[in-house]
Amino acid sequence: MKKKIGSSLLIIVIVIQFFRIDKTNPEVTIANDFIEMTNPPEEITSMLKSSCYDCHSNESNYPWYSNVAPISWWVKDHIDEGRDELNFSEWGTFKAKRKDHKLEEAVEMLEEGEMPLNEYTWTHSEAKLTVEQKSVLVDWLKETRKAAKEKKKEKTLQLNDGEKWLSNPETTAGIERMIALINEEVKEDGILPYQLKGEALNAEMKIIFSKCTMHGEAHEQLHLFLIPLVKEFRQLEEAESKEEAIVQQENILSYLNKYATYFESE
Repeated sequence: MKKKIGSSLLIIVIVIQFFRIDKTNPEVTIANDFIEMTNPPEEITSMLKSSCYDCHSNESNYPWYSNVAPISWWVKDHIDEGRDELNFSEWGTFKAKRKDHKLEEAVEMLEEGEMPLNEYTWTHSEAKLTVEQKSVLVDWLKETRKAAKEKKKEKTLQLNDGEKWLSNPETTAGIERMIALINEEVKEDGILPYQLKGEALNAEMKIIFSKCTMHGEAHEQLHLFLIPLVKEFRQLEEAESKEEAIVQQENILSYLNKYATYFESE
């Protein structure tokens, strides 16, 4: 009898291995990432990456045991729940009220010792935070929340006391490539060439964010300039007619030409 039970359990364990979890991470839009938008100190970035991003972003790393069912199902469920509750990769899509609420919740979870989860730190020792680290992270989150409240509801793009902001050369080169893309003559008929331009512009945007070395207010002002372009590029990519695409292309070019009004290379 025990042999039969053991054999049955073994067969079940083997069979469930064929039910694999989806380990594909959603695409990351750098412009919407929490760390990219808040530009925290290196110490805070390290804590967020090691203790939060695995379950609360689109940058999850699946450990070896996520290949073994039913443990893999448990891991996937934790990641899905974590993203549903707070996804740092989508921070830029949150409204101000939701951002404030999520920062408040994060502080409460850390102060009450509920995050990071014990069952996560058991297998990820690097994610465990000391009392001092938690205190530093909590203080930074509180300051970030306070600063957000103190900012104007709609911060506007502006010069640096009448002078242009200094940007890294890679950013300026990226803007120039975007302008060149927009100015490329479309020789083919149909909407597809314009949609492909939208895709190419989005790719250039990712390069700019990945190579940006700006900090402080200059970094904030660059974000204010770039963020509207994310929507503009998407609209070009999703244009439904050539006429609509042409108008959208003109709008993008007009906006990109404003870069030289506010920024110059270091």
